[in-house]
Amino acid sequence: MAQHKTTVIRFLNELNSSEVKGTFEFLANILKELEDKIDPDPIEMEIVDSAYQTIEKLNMLENNLRKYVMDENKSLPGTRLNNLYESGTIVKPF
Repeated sequence: MAQHKTTVIRFLNELNSSEVKGTFEFLANILKELEDKIDPDPIEMEIVDSAYQTIEKLNMLENNLRKYVMDENKSLPGTRLNNLYESGTIVKPF
């Protein structure tokens, strides 16, 4: 599981890198130009629609991956044992 977590963290770091953010800035500029166009072509409307869907899906993926990493942190053996102590399932030794 640690291998998966490391890969997910690397992906999240890459997703937040300056190169990727620059790409999204270019995409935002394209969207702004297409949205401001008076009489857009059908393909331009499809581009805007698919771009917004892609951005939404990437945001959802990022949120799910962050939850996955946080859940993995919560389920470490030491944490599980502490959770059992706190819930009263196991009586903590003196």
